[in-house]
Amino acid sequence: MDYHVHSTYSLDSHMSMEAACLQAIEAGLKEIAFTDHIDIDWPDKTIPPFDIRMLDSYFEDIEKMQNMFKGQLVIKKGIEIGLQPHILDECASIVNSYPFDFVIASVHLVGGVDPYWGVFYQGKTKEESYKEYYEEILKLIKSFNEFNVLGHLDYIKRYSPFPVEKTDHLLCTSLVDEILQTLISKGKGLEVNTSGYRHASEAPMPHPDIIARYRELGGRIITLGSDAHTPEHVAFKFETALQEIKRSGFDTLTSFTGMQPEFVAIT
Repeated sequence: MDYHVHSTYSLDSHMSMEAACLQAIEAGLKEIAFTDHIDIDWPDKTIPPFDIRMLDSYFEDIEKMQNMFKGQLVIKKGIEIGLQPHILDECASIVNSYPFDFVIASVHLVGGVDPYWGVFYQGKTKEESYKEYYEEILKLIKSFNEFNVLGHLDYIKRYSPFPVEKTDHLLCTSLVDEILQTLISKGKGLEVNTSGYRHASEAPMPHPDIIARYRELGGRIITLGSDAHTPEHVAFKFETALQEIKRSGFDTLTSFTGMQPEFVAIT
């Protein structure tokens, strides 16, 4: 199952829904979730927003794919919703107004600044930048409930200008623990995002040690997603990621229908 797939409904994707489905079947997947972006109040006004009015056509197009590939691929209606402190009520309203199967909550902005931009790191050490990012995640997931899993927990490593070190996942461990404990206490899950294998760290997001820590603390809900924006990245490095997930103590992945979890054995 690939539970993080972007179609051309996401501005940064170059993959049609049909191309994603065909690639998923070619890769031997049984199920995918389209999880296109909603990032309300994005600071760069030169980029067209994902307008909520597009969600009607988004759902219609997913339903077309469900009919086109019936019997070949299970296709779920998902979203990746970007959280910021001042838009949480609006995010909740969107999730509650549409029949989503699956919702990823992600943090792409801290104080209106994306860690993608170098300005985020100015005047900070590596640890200080990670701390600020993790603190924002913790604050947001404590306040927001309308989601199933937290997306790419250590997203900051993807764009950090500091040299990659094998111990980066050990930065701010007490904060990471508090994030994991908050997810567990709220019945929320953790995404394993394989786009990290395309990064210099050559590790999923989050790092396997963080996945193992989530399990050690009692976490059970885990999804696997490629964060694909092009066909060649659908199911990217899934065999490697599944091995890491199993080594972390999991024998199931989680699928969602109507935002309700179902545990599926890892063969």
